[in-house]
Amino acid sequence: MSGPGPLYAAVFGYLSITLSAWALLRYPARGLGFIRRRFMAVLAAWLIGVPVIEVCVARPQWLGDENATSSTWWPYLWTSRPAFDVISNALMVGSALLAIGFLALMLRQLRVGGRRERAVRLPVAAAGMLAAVVAGVVVVVTSVAGPHEEVFAIEGMAQLGVPIGFLVSFAQQRMTRLSTMVTVFDNTNPTTHLLRQVLRHNLRDPKLDLLVWSDADQTYLTVDGGPADIGSSLAGRQAIPVMGHGGRPLAVVVTESDAAGDADLVDAAVAISRLALENLLLSRRLLTADYDARQVIVADLHDGAQKDLCALRVALSKLGCAEPEALPGLVETADRLVVNALRELRDLAHGVYPHTLTHAGLAAAIEETADELDLIVHLTAPEHRLPATVEKTVYFFVNEALTNAHKHAGTIRLQVEVRQSGGVVIAEVRDDGTGGADGNGPGLARLRDRIEAHGGRLQISSPRGTGTHVVARIPCV
Repeated sequence: MSGPGPLYAAVFGYLSITLSAWALLRYPARGLGFIRRRFMAVLAAWLIGVPVIEVCVARPQWLGDENATSSTWWPYLWTSRPAFDVISNALMVGSALLAIGFLALMLRQLRVGGRRERAVRLPVAAAGMLAAVVAGVVVVVTSVAGPHEEVFAIEGMAQLGVPIGFLVSFAQQRMTRLSTMVTVFDNTNPTTHLLRQVLRHNLRDPKLDLLVWSDADQTYLTVDGGPADIGSSLAGRQAIPVMGHGGRPLAVVVTESDAAGDADLVDAAVAISRLALENLLLSRRLLTADYDARQVIVADLHDGAQKDLCALRVALSKLGCAEPEALPGLVETADRLVVNALRELRDLAHGVYPHTLTHAGLAAAIEETADELDLIVHLTAPEHRLPATVEKTVYFFVNEALTNAHKHAGTIRLQVEVRQSGGVVIAEVRDDGTGGADGNGPGLARLRDRIEAHGGRLQISSPRGTGTHVVARIPCV
């Protein structure tokens, strides 16, 4: 064979092994540690430097090129068979030792980090260790018996496992990054600060910013609550909107322009951000509703039972010094105040949780609410009892819907249907009133929050002039 081919093959025949070792030792980090840098320097010097010395004392035929001619590029500096044999044996022994050192480094790398990190490294490390063993065997065989096509074919197949290992590890790494985001919000109460940190880590952008939409301010705010300077935040970067139900703005993820290159991962991050932000908003609305309910209870106690009990205390204090003829009147007043206080407490307890629902079931509790609101309700409900939490959720949904209809619909006739279909309970409330209900108003918003907190969904149809139809679908499990 003529030309530079044989000389290049003899000098740089192990270059692929050197580059593969470099890639394997640094994966998945961005660089090599001190020990690995030293090892790579020795490996490169040995697998490139020793062959250079070898060709200086060898003839092409000694390295297996039987077809070498006078036109073959070769240095022919000092041809010596004994020297060639010594250098070949040194190359063989040194390569075997370096292969053992490489295996030790790869095994050490598998012991670093958590379980998920080790799982990501495992495919690459396994492929790399197999390729290292085969490469060591090939060096020994070629040094002893010269080049053989079968040996190089086996080495090629072993080295092919390295890129396959990288592909498998890359897929696992993507899945790990996605599962990490899901796990964080599955085990932790979501906050905007935590969401930003998770996005920074998984999109590999330490400068990523999250601008959160504020309904009160009608603008985007930083996670610290300050006003967001959209112009400066977007300079040279890309804004990825996060939209909620009905196209409602939730946030904007501001990241490096090239971060959007991994479209699948970005889409998954946006979807998880949407769920986390909607869950956060729902938690806040439920907390606000809880505070409001507590305030209503306090006001009812203050204006009702507390007032009567204070008056009762005054009446009882007069009994000790009252004239005999005044005692019947004071006792009658005290008795009336006790009756009023008991009625107030009973009504308050019924508003918090109806006694009828527990002892008589859903249908009886709904009919009792309709009677108190003076509504004519055509009710269809299952005869069997629903699961306790579902039954409570359905009752409060129907109760709120009836109350809203009583206040705003301008009608006293309604249809209420509750049915169970498979693992879902469907509750419908329909009136023939004025319609035009605001789906985002406080009353219907409370309905939606209750249903979604139970994992269900709420649908509202209220064309103006044709009444309102509210449907709740609530899972039983």
